[in-house]
Amino acid sequence: MGISTKLVATDGKAASAEHQRAAADEEEILPLANVLIVDDLESDIELTRILLIERSKLKCNLIVAHDADEALRILQAAEESGDGIDLMLLDINMPGMDGFELIETLRRQRSLRHVAVVMCTGSAYAKDEQRAALLGAMGYLVKPPSLEKLKPMLNHIVTLRLDQRPQSNRLLRVS
Repeated sequence: MGISTKLVATDGKAASAEHQRAAADEEEILPLANVLIVDDLESDIELTRILLIERSKLKCNLIVAHDADEALRILQAAEESGDGIDLMLLDINMPGMDGFELIETLRRQRSLRHVAVVMCTGSAYAKDEQRAALLGAMGYLVKPPSLEKLKPMLNHIVTLRLDQRPQSNRLLRVS
């Protein structure tokens, strides 16, 4: 019969440090989230990339669609490959199918209902924000976007975790 020993922290600091190491180890193995930006204006895509990715030093797998039809193709292909989209930053005003119509389409498709959507738009109209919420958007960002504005919305998306470190930030897929 073997003898087991167990170290018990008495000051709280050792336990806290151990908990932090365990959490850090877990975050190291979590994959980066797949983020889809859907916007018809190349200048807005570039602004979002610069402000959210470069300036905030946010690491994620960034994918771009220039309209709703392209976004649907990307979403469906990602689901079929088993590596779905975790977060969609969606503009409202686009030619063809607009952002609201795209959310409605997603919610009708069983395989895409789970995709977290945050509206990222130039529209500051309260009615647009209300409609987005009614359609299930997890948040509403008025351009220009920033990580500081996005953080509170990310806290409500249980499938994502924002890992903030001094040198960089990582958006991780939890499930």
